[in-house]
Amino acid sequence: MRNGMMFKTIAIYGVGLIGGSICAGLKKSGFDGKIIGLSSDNGLKVAKKLGLIDEGYPYGDLPEIIKRIDLLILCSPILAIVDIIEKLGMMELPAGLVITDIGSTKKVIVEAAKEKLPPDVNFIGGHPMAGSEKSGPAASDPYLFQNAVYILTPVRNDDAHIQTVDGLAEFLKKYLSCRTVVMDPEKHDSAVAAISHLPHILAGALVLCAHEHEKRVAGTLELAASGFKDMTRIASAQFDIWNDIFSTNKNAIIPLIDSYMGILGDIKKKLEDDALREVFETAREIRNSIVSEIVTKKENNK
Repeated sequence: MRNGMMFKTIAIYGVGLIGGSICAGLKKSGFDGKIIGLSSDNGLKVAKKLGLIDEGYPYGDLPEIIKRIDLLILCSPILAIVDIIEKLGMMELPAGLVITDIGSTKKVIVEAAKEKLPPDVNFIGGHPMAGSEKSGPAASDPYLFQNAVYILTPVRNDDAHIQTVDGLAEFLKKYLSCRTVVMDPEKHDSAVAAISHLPHILAGALVLCAHEHEKRVAGTLELAASGFKDMTRIASAQFDIWNDIFSTNKNAIIPLIDSYMGILGDIKKKLEDDALREVFETAREIRNSIVSEIVTKKENNK
């Protein structure tokens, strides 16, 4: 399969926020192939009304739809994706079919694909580093992935599979305007534990801390301004999806919590000694370098 491959018929399994935004991004950027949605009755109704999909079918129609497509994107919670992969392994799949997903952890999904899917089907783990505390197809955003990192995790290292990965990467960059990064699944899980999963836990902890303080000092939460709201925005997300993330990546998250508690303990001691300058200057320099690097990559991606 050559680089620059194009997919003509795509099925989105789960037309929610992410699945719907993929559809919206494809439509907005001029994708002229067919987009088929498999979802709940209400999800399909909304998706059709918004023009996100060309055809819509219930989840149970997947065995028939699979015969008509060349790209399947699984947009479900992690453990549901694993279950779908197991079901796909029992279906008659067309040779050359490409399957990818949007799960926030990759090792458990890639291992399931290796075990359950036939070798003539190309499964490529995927994780767009973009989202919202909102949910459902009504919240779909065609620009959700613009300049965002979209991680791909191959299941094999052979040349044919890597070419397919490159082709999917080019397709996503062209139609979603994202920045693709190819990573090992285990390395991915370790990295996102630090920059995505741990922050979600900390956001929840900050909200609970402020709530407890509200019991002692009434009116505390009424004073919450943009800084507190920005830091805790992700605490508004539904837990159902995060439950799968935490359960499948806890071995990477728990050591980071220990590390954070150690850093927080050190900061507490420095606060007692009025010696916080170095901590905040170092943090500021690191944060500024991250922002600068992101801006540079966005400019290079134009």
